[in-house]
Amino acid sequence: MAAPEASAKAYSPATLARICAKEKELETGRKELQVLRANVEQSVERARQVLRLRHELEQQRQRIEERRQLVEQQARRVEEASGMSEGSDNQTAADHKQEDGQDIVQRIKRLAVTLRQDRIILEDLRAMLARQRAHVASVLAFVYPVELGDDGWTICGLRLVHADDIHGWLASEETAAALGMVAVVVDYVAQSMGVPARYPVIPRGSRSVVVNPGSTPAQTAPLFMLRAGDRPRLRGAIRLVATDIEQLLGMFGIDDIDRHQILPNLTQLLLAVENSSFAQ
Repeated sequence: MAAPEASAKAYSPATLARICAKEKELETGRKELQVLRANVEQSVERARQVLRLRHELEQQRQRIEERRQLVEQQARRVEEASGMSEGSDNQTAADHKQEDGQDIVQRIKRLAVTLRQDRIILEDLRAMLARQRAHVASVLAFVYPVELGDDGWTICGLRLVHADDIHGWLASEETAAALGMVAVVVDYVAQSMGVPARYPVIPRGSRSVVVNPGSTPAQTAPLFMLRAGDRPRLRGAIRLVATDIEQLLGMFGIDDIDRHQILPNLTQLLLAVENSSFAQ
């Protein structure tokens, strides 16, 4: 009986208090990790929904491209018919012959009517594409909600911490997951607009990267930080993504922005895409 009493007396009250504090910190970290895992699982499910939308958008773009090619063929036929008419008139004036050009004139008129109809159809298709883009933007805003809370701006409840303020594994993973979601949104918006991003992003969840084609050879910059030495590369990668968002906003005439405010700018970009459908 003396041995257990001696073992219990080996811990002073201060030591016991420190042990209890560490256990509380460990429990808090475990709960935060569970929340982070839950958010990542939700993001995976949302990514599946976005993939389905990408497939639908690609099919819509293919149909519009086929229709555009058809309209261009009709336009070339009208131009060829016009050239034939002019050549016939010149030949008549030169040879002093009278030729009946009614068939050519009627053909030109019919092609002109067809061209006008195809132009109307093309405008309708453009409006449909704008509405489809707006639908994709609204789904992205729903799947990856950006909100302003007490702790600042978040995406899916995750904070995007500045590279210089990341301390600890949990903050690093939270920022990496948030940047992965930003990469998904930027990639989808760029594809739906049919515009290649200046610095293409490769969404890979919390291990996403951005490509810098300006370097020789082209290099990828990580949107995550595994160790303290990755901080400068992460800082540069965030600047590249911010430039992509600025480029896409510029397509809507939005130039006066703070490039460092990535999440607010992302929200503004999605709103601009949605509102563009009303201008068609």
